[in-house]
Amino acid sequence: MSNVYTIIKLLALTLIISGCATSFDRTNIRPGERVYGPAVSVVVPTEKSWFAVDYGTGNRIKLSQLNYDDSYSLKVAVNRGPAFGMFESAQAHLSAYRENVNDDAVEGLIVHGRDSWAAEEYGNKCITYAEQLEDWRGRNNAGPALVDVYGLVCPHRGLPNILVNVELSRRYEVNAPRINVQNYAEQVFKSIEYAGVD
Repeated sequence: MSNVYTIIKLLALTLIISGCATSFDRTNIRPGERVYGPAVSVVVPTEKSWFAVDYGTGNRIKLSQLNYDDSYSLKVAVNRGPAFGMFESAQAHLSAYRENVNDDAVEGLIVHGRDSWAAEEYGNKCITYAEQLEDWRGRNNAGPALVDVYGLVCPHRGLPNILVNVELSRRYEVNAPRINVQNYAEQVFKSIEYAGVD
């Protein structure tokens, strides 16, 4: 009996060690590395490493990159689609998105621009959105931070009535160099792979 117990312990230890050896390093996600989220995966952009803020729990992942005068955030989430079933077209999806955008003022946050459009180059019934924000909340530095947001919302290609939302944002100081975040966002959007789809 003790031999069986010893063998089971050794097998468990081997599994734990092999799992650690192949585990995902959440503190150093290199540019170009594919990150697997719930039901989808994406390739991280930019030239610097990322780290996982929220990974492996619930319906989303959130990655961040902190730099001297800016920071990036990448969120990937899956959510249930409309109660009545998936949208008939990209235009129907876009109309529903625009109706549900929350225009309520948030203290310390000023919206300078907001736009959304059909983006079927990323898939059937997909939409993209962009926001330019001025954020005064929780500031240690003088003046606001500026935030550029680009997002994509698509029906999952392999799961019925599931929406995938991928959002890249850059938060930066007013005097930081200007970077076209849309280029990075498009790299991420083009890299999406759906679980269960060949």
